[in-house]
Amino acid sequence: MTRVRCLTYNIDGGTVAYLESLCAVLTHAQADIIALTEANDAEVVATLAKRLSLQHVWAKGSGDRHVALLSRFPVAAWHVYHTPPLTQAALEVRLQLPNSETLTVYNVHLLPYLLLPFELRRWQAVGRLLEIIHTNRPGPHLIVGDLNAIAPGDRVLQPQNPPRMRRLMAWQFNVIFHLAIPRLLAAGYVDCFRRLHSSEDGFTWMPQNRTTRYDYILAEAPLADKLRACQVVDDIDVVALASDHLPLMAEFDLR
Repeated sequence: MTRVRCLTYNIDGGTVAYLESLCAVLTHAQADIIALTEANDAEVVATLAKRLSLQHVWAKGSGDRHVALLSRFPVAAWHVYHTPPLTQAALEVRLQLPNSETLTVYNVHLLPYLLLPFELRRWQAVGRLLEIIHTNRPGPHLIVGDLNAIAPGDRVLQPQNPPRMRRLMAWQFNVIFHLAIPRLLAAGYVDCFRRLHSSEDGFTWMPQNRTTRYDYILAEAPLADKLRACQVVDDIDVVALASDHLPLMAEFDLR
């Protein structure tokens, strides 16, 4: 049996100024697979991989926000998708596990803002991602990353959000539309955090003023049955300084 710990983390640009903080957080987490969004500095990603003794892939997104994946398992193949409607990026990485099987991780970063036009774009992006997965037939796989979308039933503490976001949401009377995440759930994917935490918010945005859960680890159903833990990584002080997001980590027992 192989215990696999997969972590998703928006590192807010990942500049060299935050290298030490990010390294401290990731060293503390001890994840086997680290999916980074807004990993905009390729050299910072390479340095993190070297310090953690992990392999890595870095890929450009459609704009100025890029993605990366670090892994203690060998990288068998990878490809990045970043053309409309799948923007900003989806990084597909196939990993070779010790049991001679593979695990494919789709590290996804979707467009921000909770306004309806952006949620429609996310719904379209999810549709394209599902087409890619259906075509590629990757076997056991995860969809992880900053989806910038809200799951049905989740709270958003809008009065605590920054003024600009409150003004934007006032344009649609503070209504939050749920299109992107339900499309993934309808396709059979399991929201790992919500499966194990039915009543916790699990907020991942703004460590010192948590208001929203934007970051997800979604497992196809057979893999979800092997889920053993899923939690927001907030038990190290420096995590409040490393990024404007908190990491989310899930653990699986794979045979």
